[in-house]
Amino acid sequence: MKISVAGAGAFGSSIASVYAKGGHSVKLYSPTNFKELNATRTPKKLGHIKLPKEVDIISSLKKTEESECVFLAVPTQNLAIFCENNNSFLKDRPLIACCKGIDQATGLRPSEILNKYSSRVAVISGPSFAIDISKGMPTALVLASTKSDFLKQLQYDISMQNFRLYRTSDVVGVELGGALKNIIAIACGVAIGAKQGDSARAALMTRGFSEMVAFAKAHGAKEKTLSGLSGLGDLSLTCNSEKSRNFVFGMSLGCGKTFHKNTTVEGVATAFAVSQKAEIMGLEMPITSAVSALLAGSVSTEAIIHSLLSRPPKEE
Repeated sequence: MKISVAGAGAFGSSIASVYAKGGHSVKLYSPTNFKELNATRTPKKLGHIKLPKEVDIISSLKKTEESECVFLAVPTQNLAIFCENNNSFLKDRPLIACCKGIDQATGLRPSEILNKYSSRVAVISGPSFAIDISKGMPTALVLASTKSDFLKQLQYDISMQNFRLYRTSDVVGVELGGALKNIIAIACGVAIGAKQGDSARAALMTRGFSEMVAFAKAHGAKEKTLSGLSGLGDLSLTCNSEKSRNFVFGMSLGCGKTFHKNTTVEGVATAFAVSQKAEIMGLEMPITSAVSALLAGSVSTEAIIHSLLSRPPKEE
């Protein structure tokens, strides 16, 4: 299959790598560091792992015109402007969103942004780290689309032995699971960074998952989806590993250290977007609200931890 990947960050590079190794024809769009990446074949965000020679690194989307599907591994906050600027290359193509978040400016999910440009849109999400995918380690993700025939064919075309894809029509649930878990991961990172212990992390994960379910169901998602790979599975991985950018970002907040500014932390903008939506809808989401307040600088880390762990007694 002819595949194009737009975005040569960690996830985009890993997707390009795994499909090239699987025998697919792959083009990786990298306009900003095209020369360097072509020379080294080593994406900065994947450590010392080199891209297979079969990956064709390109600097123009014009070379993707024959591709049978396009993976969009662009940060959520940049997705809308990217699509607008490259409309002619994306229009009516099978598009697969790889980003996990909610656009802060519009409140839109990635698929809602892509629906403007194509009738064949899917999202891919679940518990995965780019470094693991690029090494060919076993990974199970969820592929979601509202178009049944398109989804089944796409699942058949892009599933591989160590890259297992389950399908669902619950696009809302899959996207919100992937977006919301980043907020909870930041909260867990704060707790660990502030040396509050694993028990506090477990409490934040559990109560955070309840917030995820409540918010997602209020937007029409199925609870079953949130209990699967793209919700609970992704939450479990992200809140327990220092490979997670959102978790490590939270740790840096918790211990007062500076975080690397060139690293994408999707949970930051998502926290603001979700907190605002929850307030409008009258949903109580204390962990999300606390993370949003902390990121806005309106409260201290110590105050946030104290407020979360000393909330009024109530039924679980």
